[in-house]
Amino acid sequence: MNSRYYSIISSICLLIILATSCTKEECVQIDSLARLNWSERNFEVLSSFIEEYGSGGKYYNKEKKPYAVLDWDQTCAHLDVEEALMRFQLFNLRFKMTKEQFAGILLNDINGITHLSDSHGDIPFADINQDLINDYNFLYDNYLGPDGTMSLTQIKATLQYQDFIVKLPFLYDGYCATPGIGDQYGYPWALYLLAGHTLSEVKEMAAETISYELGNKLSKETLVSPGDFPTTTGVLSYSYKSGLRILAEMQNLISTFQKRGIEVFIVSASYKPVVEVFSGLGTYGYNVPANHVVAMELDVDAEGKIVPQYKTGWVQTVRQGKVDAIERVIKQELGKNWDPVFSAIDSDGDYEMATQFEGMNLTLIWNRVKGGDIGQLCIRAVAESGNPKPLYILQGRDENTGLAIPSSESILFGKTEKQLLH
Repeated sequence: MNSRYYSIISSICLLIILATSCTKEECVQIDSLARLNWSERNFEVLSSFIEEYGSGGKYYNKEKKPYAVLDWDQTCAHLDVEEALMRFQLFNLRFKMTKEQFAGILLNDINGITHLSDSHGDIPFADINQDLINDYNFLYDNYLGPDGTMSLTQIKATLQYQDFIVKLPFLYDGYCATPGIGDQYGYPWALYLLAGHTLSEVKEMAAETISYELGNKLSKETLVSPGDFPTTTGVLSYSYKSGLRILAEMQNLISTFQKRGIEVFIVSASYKPVVEVFSGLGTYGYNVPANHVVAMELDVDAEGKIVPQYKTGWVQTVRQGKVDAIERVIKQELGKNWDPVFSAIDSDGDYEMATQFEGMNLTLIWNRVKGGDIGQLCIRAVAESGNPKPLYILQGRDENTGLAIPSSESILFGKTEKQLLH
């Protein structure tokens, strides 16, 4: 099933919902929020917000058009498109890096740290890097490179491939989980794997990934490296959640904002071209123009090919970097030198975006039942549950289906009971 199919189905479903969302008194207006699976309170708060800050509302100022900033992964869509792309690229060996380029992104010392955290076995970088370099060299010589003679089916049967597809994402997870390295290193590092591709090739691969994962089951999978293969780090395992799902509530919220004169910007820690494919006009039903996507970017060479280097002079759009990106792109470059009025978030990486703008009047939090900084905002949202003008609202979903549920509580993956707070 391709992206056009999902776009058509999504649009039809939304039209049916809008056409049938009527009260006894009157039908829902086309520029009003659809009921869908918002919690009753969240639907009321969001509807009131749109009436007050959208066109015709008492706070609307056409000279200073209001705008919203939305995280993408786990906020506008269920699960993470960037990590899904990484796995799609990995499992299908869609690499264009030379052996030297690949070895060049594997550092034995990062910020003075030489081992993964205890949660990832306290493994020295030098050890897992050597295993990965050995694996990649074999894959390059026999399949990826110009002299490769094996088919994809044949190379997938090799121990080197089976080792590689476990240890590469294991290292990525390890970076993100290791104090002193974390997401701010791990997120752009995963993008470096796209080196050698053009931006259009990345977009094509992203479309393949999204279409595949929208049709894939939502499940937790575990891969184990081969035990009969001599390596420095031995047997390792990697677990991940498969699938992607569209959130109709966010599609409709974005559409309603746009119809009511509230501009929508996506501010994401994923790669900008990838988010553009998922969120873009006429694709999967979100219809956010590419120039309203603010996200991670990489350098390209004179031939338009990606190099394994973060874009010179550009901020990393995670945590404080999201605030800095909004200040730079939206306020300075686009001349909207006023604060966003709304944000939608789900994790610690969005915390600063939701808390550092005095003009922010409402933040929607998708409840993943997390602790940390986002957990503190969830606690505040619960405390404000009786406030008719809250700053934070908490929306639940069922991670087993990828669908919103009409509650502030969520059902975590593999569970059946709703849970409110961490």
